[in-house]
Amino acid sequence: MKVKTIIRIFLKSFLWWLTILAIFFYNLKEVNLIEQPRWHIVVFSNKKIKKIKKYYNFSQDIKLIKKSINEEIKIKKLLEKKKYEKEKKEYLSYIVDKAINKKHFSAWKKKKITYKKLCNYFKNYCSIIDIDSTEFTEKEKIYYVGITIYLLKFLDKVFPWKINNIYYIKLQKEKIWRRWYAWHHSLVLNIKKWMSYKEFFEVLTHEMWHIVDLWFITGKSWFKSSQFTEFGKKSFSEDDKSLIFYSYSWQSEKIKKANVYTKDFVSWYALTDPFEDFAETFNMYINHNYVFRQMMKESNILKYKYQYMDNLLKWHFLLSDKSFKYRTYFRPRDSTKMKNQLY
Repeated sequence: MKVKTIIRIFLKSFLWWLTILAIFFYNLKEVNLIEQPRWHIVVFSNKKIKKIKKYYNFSQDIKLIKKSINEEIKIKKLLEKKKYEKEKKEYLSYIVDKAINKKHFSAWKKKKITYKKLCNYFKNYCSIIDIDSTEFTEKEKIYYVGITIYLLKFLDKVFPWKINNIYYIKLQKEKIWRRWYAWHHSLVLNIKKWMSYKEFFEVLTHEMWHIVDLWFITGKSWFKSSQFTEFGKKSFSEDDKSLIFYSYSWQSEKIKKANVYTKDFVSWYALTDPFEDFAETFNMYINHNYVFRQMMKESNILKYKYQYMDNLLKWHFLLSDKSFKYRTYFRPRDSTKMKNQLY
């Protein structure tokens, strides 16, 4: 009995497993797989993409790619801008160097310097400079306009947002006895026949400072100074920084202080009035800084004036003038006409 029972159980279990295997193989179908290339593009339907996005964010990758491309474009533009600004700076410096050093104009052929190209580089400055082409040659126009732009760029660096308020600069051949005349934010400069380009640069520096002094270095107080006036009219606010400079040597616009001597001024022309004193001191600081430092060793008042310019101009100047053979207590008649200079 026991043997029969065991055989019966074995047969039943064997038949059961055969049934399961038959059902499994019956549901299998033969699939012919097409041979795929090594690299292929898989295109998903919109439904599949939405399902995949749950696990992998494609839009994030796209944003990162766009960001990297934009950064590359920005860097490229920045490098191009730096290169362009460098070219402009070198171009202008070359013109000023040729003008001051009186080098031959024919050497400019390598640089292809023209008045048109100069104004293409510096459109914003050329738009306010008026120079008559009938009065000046191409060479003169390049020199005079280039020097003017050079000074305006320097003042822009020192007084940002203010020097841009100069609306008009007229350069003309000598028509009246005065070197210049100015009104609100405008300047007319008369260029004399015997004036060198170096002297023109210094005269322009001197005259431009009158505009900066009267209209850009201003105070905010409603109360006006009674000591210093403009042709008898109270024009200077009591907190005007120019008044600090005037007070070093001047009691009023016509009266010097009692303890002030010639050695306390940078030139004889500076003795005229506080406004000329300010303009002469500025020109000496900008174009003859080394000579100014020699002068201030001989006068405490000149030390104050030099420190004043240091603070106002943030220690910026254009020419050191170390080649000048300075003599003790030397004071030029006019700082724009310094003698024995080697440039």
